[in-house]
This record gives sequence, structure tokens and C-alpha cells, in this order.
Amino acid sequence: MAPLSLDFVTVDVFTTNRYEGNPLAVVFVPPSQRSLVTQEIKQRIAREFNLSETVFLHAESNVKPEATTLEVNIFTIEEELPFAGHPTIGTAYLVLHHLGWGHVNTLLTKAGPIPINVEGSQNVKAEIPHAVHVHSSTLSSLLEKSESSDIITAGLSPHDPIRQAELSGTVVSIVRGMTFILVNLPSLELLAKVTDSPRLQFDKIPNFLDKGEWEKSFVGRYYYVYTDEGSKTKVQTRMVELGFEDPATGSAGCTLSAYLTLTEKKGARYEITQGVEMGRRSEIVVETSVTEEGKVKEIHLGGTAVLVMRGSVAV
Repeated sequence: MAPLSLDFVTVDVFTTNRYEGNPLAVVFVPPSQRSLVTQEIKQRIAREFNLSETVFLHAESNVKPEATTLEVNIFTIEEELPFAGHPTIGTAYLVLHHLGWGHVNTLLTKAGPIPINVEGSQNVKAEIPHAVHVHSSTLSSLLEKSESSDIITAGLSPHDPIRQAELSGTVVSIVRGMTFILVNLPSLELLAKVTDSPRLQFDKIPNFLDKGEWEKSFVGRYYYVYTDEGSKTKVQTRMVELGFEDPATGSAGCTLSAYLTLTEKKGARYEITQGVEMGRRSEIVVETSVTEEGKVKEIHLGGTAVLVMRGSVAV
């Protein structure tokens, strides 16, 4: 029996320039081979690509699907995620622009269906599922507890101003399973001092996340600086929680935008720049709206991508 082979492409997301933005691998899983591509195989392939995320798109690369909804699975090198931003935008760009499957209007993720559409000549937009939840604890509130103090202290930044901001950062989930500590820093100079080590072991901190449906989650620190004086709608960010730096984190950008929308109690357009310090500049746009009660109503993530590689992966 010949070995199973799956087509793949890579795209750089949130940029129009190759070798900038955030790289993404998209692996096509034909319906006839779905039962053979197990969770273990998907995880191993994601580790082989060694990118922040790899998408498994349940469709054939050279056959136009009839369905308007395509299922996707999103994997880091460690686990499957219910939702992530740059995989959503990268896959939407691939489907709508590169492949020209304009009839596809929804990506189905573990977090729920995500409507997608073309915006302009290159951009795509996705309506992000959300269940925004602000957690009751911060790292600071848990630091005094003996069972957590050593773990927290060992994972904090060596720079005191950054460390203090990490301790006081608000903990917010964008959906169940995706959570970020929003770390507001006062300057770009301080943002440049953020490092990718040590890694904070959130899963070993008791009672860090609220109990029940919220407590099992990926957690990362998302550092941000306001770059437009007098406005909270333009920010520069960094995300280094995975043991390496992520050039663009759409889910964290959505989380930050949702949190700012809640605090300001009004919708806005947020322009987020990430990846500058590592030479992979990324431009992310998030647009939000609110209900009459001031709660988050809609979150739209926007951006573009550019094709870089194509090939096949042997299974």
C-alpha cells in the first residue's frame, strides 16, 4: 500500500510581503482519507511544521467543494485549539482569494462557525465567535498563596516594570479554551525588553482561572503599548508564551479589543501591529460593536495573507 500523502500550502498571514507576518501551514484532508488522519497524526504533523499553528482543512486541494461550510482543525505544536486568529484569516484568504472558492462563507471550528467574506482586493474578514469572560484572579492576587508563589515568581520577567505589569494584568477569555493575560506596558522601549523565557506554567497554578467551564484553557501573556497618544485604538503588541515569539496573534488581538470595548462601553476599530521586534511585522484589524447594555455584540477580525510554499506531506 502506498503511503498516505496530503497536500499542503503555507501562507504568511497579516501581511502582503512574503517572509513577514505569521507563517501558517494549511494541510488538506480529503473526505475519503479523514478516518486515516487521526488526532495523533495531526499533532505530529503540526510538530513537524513547528509553526505557532497548523490548520487541517477538510477538503481536497484540487477539487472545488460543493459545501458553503468547510471544517478546520487548528493545532499548535502541543495541542488542538478551539480557535485562533491567524489560522482563521490565513485559511479564509486561501479559500476565498487563492483557490477562488467564493461560495464558501463559513469555517467550522471547535469554537463554532466563523462567517468569512472578502473585503477589498486582498483582505478577508471573519466574524469571530466569542464568549468574553473576565476572570476574577490576577497573578498578583495568587502570589501570596504558598502553593503558587514559587511557580509564579519563576515565570515572571526579570525586568521589574514588566514583572509588575504581568502581576497586575487582567485575565480575559475570548472563548472557552483561549485565555490571555493582558499586560499593558508604558513604552515601546519596555516592550522591546520582553523575552520568551522563562515560561510560566499556568497549568500548575491552582485556582488561576475561574471554576467550571472556564478553567481548562490555553493561557498566554499578551503585552501591549498604546501607540496613538490619547487613543486606545492603536497598539503595538508582543506574544512570547509558547517558548518562542509569535509574530501575530489574532485571538489575543480579539481578546484585547473585546476587553477595551467592555471598558469603554463602545465599539471601535482597533489597529494592532505585532512582530516588529522579530522582523516579521504584522498588521491586524479588529472591529467591535456593543449591545445597548454595553456588552460585546460582534467581533470582526480582518487582514490578508500571501502564498509562500506548496507541497505534500507523507503520513
